[in-house]
Amino acid sequence: MFGTRKEGVGKWERRTGYALSALASLGVLASGVAKLFPGTEIHALLRELELDEHAVAIGLAEIGIVLVYWLPRTSNLGFFMFCAYVGAILMAEVLLGAFPLPALAIGALLFAGTILRKPYLLREPG
Repeated sequence: MFGTRKEGVGKWERRTGYALSALASLGVLASGVAKLFPGTEIHALLRELELDEHAVAIGLAEIGIVLVYWLPRTSNLGFFMFCAYVGAILMAEVLLGAFPLPALAIGALLFAGTILRKPYLLREPG
């Protein structure tokens, strides 16, 4: 179907892509796990956004998105879900009055890591 390793993704690109993708994933996974435990600093931030009552659901969504991204059969869908979620992180940081550096960093790592491993995602169909 879409790309495979046969399409010229070298060992360096694949390894670097996995490393960058893992960094982005670990950040969101850690955030998701932290949201499962009340009283953490992240709950105070969610309270400012009036989302603290949804902390567990948001945390489970973060964990789920990371899982979908890393499962081979669903990784392309996971990539697009992850990108959308990074947009939500960015918006939350802006609403909190902070410069959205964490969201920009996670987005850059996610995009670079995925495209290094799967350059066919940038091509037009056909």
